Amino acid sequence: MEYLDALARLGAGSAHPGGFTATLEQFRQLPLPPGSRILEVGCGTGRTACYLAKQGHKVTALDLRPDMLQKARYRADKEGVEVTFAQGDIAALPLDSNSFDIVMAESVTIFGNIPLALAEYCRVLRPGGTLYDREVVVMRELPDEEQRQLAGFFGYSRLLTCDEWVSALYRAGFGQAQIWNPSPFPEALGEDLIHHPDELQVVDRGAFLDPDIWQKTARHDELIDNNREHLGHAVMIGRKGPDDRSSESEAE
Repeated sequence: MEYLDALARLGAGSAHPGGFTATLEQFRQLPLPPGSRILEVGCGTGRTACYLAKQGHKVTALDLRPDMLQKARYRADKEGVEVTFAQGDIAALPLDSNSFDIVMAESVTIFGNIPLALAEYCRVLRPGGTLYDREVVVMRELPDEEQRQLAGFFGYSRLLTCDEWVSALYRAGFGQAQIWNPSPFPEALGEDLIHHPDELQVVDRGAFLDPDIWQKTARHDELIDNNREHLGHAVMIGRKGPDDRSSESEAE
């Protein structure tokens, strides 16, 4: 069982760094224009997508996993909100160019082909549109062995520094790029669930009794605790240029 399999079986709604607390704070400090056309990539069980739909935005939510999308549709139905769901890969979005005002990602891009994914986000944004992508970042130089352990557990190729993210955004075709609110991981990783419990979390039958799942969650916490001085999280902000030339950029 891989880490992402464990999250899917648990129906985790806000497994990204900082959790739903960080999501809400981001929207408070970086408010989105009313009625935005929003694409959330890697929507998981749809917690953020449904929240945005409740705020009056027109939301499309995409995920690669059918099991996550099933739980996301259940959430949208229970919350009584309209969200358009789609299955697809972040490196080859099945969506038209210049379609969205906002692209949202929360700990998704590092699990795919980063250059291709960023270029796809840029392609589907309208001219002047904005990407908000919260990801784990390297805050201080990460030893090779720790990088290997983290990559092996989480299933990504490598972690980037904030400067590397900015460079990647420009290479993907964004006209502006910046980093917002780089932060360390909270001392208590489960604190977010205390402040913002997920009342619509759908857990697969038998998941709570599966030792493999708890081994994965324990290993996750161990890796984060062991690398606190090296890792953090931040929101990468990319703004597409005022014309559509950036939509033609190709990832390196």
